[in-house]
Amino acid sequence: MTPQDKLNQVVENIINKIEAGELQSWFKSWSVGLPKNFASQTFYSGFNIFSLMCEMEEKGYKSNQWLTFNQIQKLGAKLKQGSKGASVFFFKPLEIEEQNETTGELVKKTIHMLKTFTVFNVDTTDIQIGNDNAEIPDLNDFIAQSGAIIKTRTEAFYNPKEDYIGMPDISTFIDSVNYGATILHELSHWTGAEHRLNRNLMGKFGSEDYAKEELRCELSAALLCSHFRIVGDLRHAEYLQSWLKALKTEPKLLWKSASEAQKIFDYLMEITQIQAKVA
Repeated sequence: MTPQDKLNQVVENIINKIEAGELQSWFKSWSVGLPKNFASQTFYSGFNIFSLMCEMEEKGYKSNQWLTFNQIQKLGAKLKQGSKGASVFFFKPLEIEEQNETTGELVKKTIHMLKTFTVFNVDTTDIQIGNDNAEIPDLNDFIAQSGAIIKTRTEAFYNPKEDYIGMPDISTFIDSVNYGATILHELSHWTGAEHRLNRNLMGKFGSEDYAKEELRCELSAALLCSHFRIVGDLRHAEYLQSWLKALKTEPKLLWKSASEAQKIFDYLMEITQIQAKVA
């Protein structure tokens, strides 16, 4: 199976989750923390986060840590019989020569080839690891350090014209967890302002541009919730069908949206001075 075939298989699996209404339970499984490599303690990034979390939810893994087969061997550990790995995807730059159609000269250009390697969850090995005692950042400090203006309103939204986030009072939420998941979603929209990450925030309700912004911010909120160990509800379940339609029309949209969600996450980590070692 080619790397592209493997990627298509993962995308199809996630699309099937949306169709089956399983995306909510998938997001709820993210409280273990973002996937990372056990040997290097480096976090995976972009689409690989979502594909590995999908694998964890499906297989019921309790650990968010992964290893290659060679890393397992170097540690003197063993894989449990019948264990299967998951694919990690990356693009490798490759320099080629191409003939110029006008001049006939050979011109060097760089293309990016999709590559993949296999990793195994720590749960599939005989490695014994204790509880993750890493300190969880404080959400209130994080929001304050972002510099975002929060105003009390009856609904949750981001106002790009006046550059502020509207949030209902925390007392109106079922619990502080759902308040946290909601404000992280709106904070993701906030990063799209022209003087920040400069995304198109002018899409009207029900439009493709609007749905795409909601998708990237929902994925970003999932990353942030996992970072803060928050098990929040899917904020915009009503957009699932429009996301599904867009994903089927443009299969690369999931990869693109995951990459954009990573940019949002990285931007917020940078401006709040919370360092994350990401691969």
